[in-house]
Amino acid sequence: MVALPSSSSSARRAPGRYSSSLLAQIVLTFALFSALLVTTSLAARTKATVVEGSEAILPMKKHSLYAPYVESNLQNKYWDFGGDAIVDTNRHVRLTQDKPHQAGYLWSRTPINNDNYEIEFEFRIDGKAGVTFGDGLALWLTDDRAKTGPVFGSKDRFRGLGVFFDTYANARHPYAFPRVMAMIGDGKTEYNGARDGGGQELGACSIDIRRTRVATKGRLTFVRGVYLELKIHYKEWDTWEPCFKIEDAQVPRNPFLGFSSLTGDVSDAHDIVNVKTSQIVFKNRSHVELLAERRKHFSPEAIKSAKAGSDYTTAYRASSFVHGVYHLIVFLVKWGIVVAVLAALVILGLRYRKKRDVKRF
Repeated sequence: MVALPSSSSSARRAPGRYSSSLLAQIVLTFALFSALLVTTSLAARTKATVVEGSEAILPMKKHSLYAPYVESNLQNKYWDFGGDAIVDTNRHVRLTQDKPHQAGYLWSRTPINNDNYEIEFEFRIDGKAGVTFGDGLALWLTDDRAKTGPVFGSKDRFRGLGVFFDTYANARHPYAFPRVMAMIGDGKTEYNGARDGGGQELGACSIDIRRTRVATKGRLTFVRGVYLELKIHYKEWDTWEPCFKIEDAQVPRNPFLGFSSLTGDVSDAHDIVNVKTSQIVFKNRSHVELLAERRKHFSPEAIKSAKAGSDYTTAYRASSFVHGVYHLIVFLVKWGIVVAVLAALVILGLRYRKKRDVKRF
């Protein structure tokens, strides 16, 4: 008589134990599978950002900048702010306010001691004016640092690279403004501001970088002895438009990294939101290998492909595919977890109800 209820009770509990065990196995399997998918996706994304032919990309802390931009003493041990620059610890470093006749700068305190690097920076140009505004901002890789002047807020006769994001045309041109251009200074030649650097550019493009719908970013990639390339993010998320690609640009060794801005009679607010600088690691390459690499980037076929946009379109499509797969996986994982939790709650509820019914009888 005693054994029968025990056997019956055991029989009643068996489905509950089985359901609980099955649920645990399902949840564990799903969690492991999800983790594997996310890890694979993240690895694919990381690989997609590596520069072609490189072995690794390493972050450079001393030449990167993020909010809150300053430490407890209101200074930054790696960067100097000066001129009319204002630090908003939650949002940006404002190089100039939307006021006339201002000049501000942001400069690294130490030089970049690598030959190959990538600088990705988010910036913002906006203001009250709807028609006439200016003047723009500049990115610098130069021997000198932290000196205000007439060239987008920095000194003239600079030695090194200046990349100018010019929003105000001082003369008539066959191309549109805003205009982005690169210039290599020799330390003696003045920037021709009256002509907006016309005839001094190594590479340039016309891109509307003011009041964009998405975050405005630049990605400057420099591989010594091979190329200097700039891409701009301004139209759609994760879409990088090519601006210029220059063969064997003579950027000085160990340059300081800087940003500056200038307003004249017209004005705009010019902000730097963040800066991420990375070292590009290549294996040791001979002069012959560097020449072969350069020919690959600047052969007639490559130039024709770049002009047609296919070279960049292919890279973008690959990046977009990875990005889309990543978001699909995140979506599935998120809702899979929700479904798993709901299923667990339902099973626990049924078990509780079944146990209550057993007690009733």
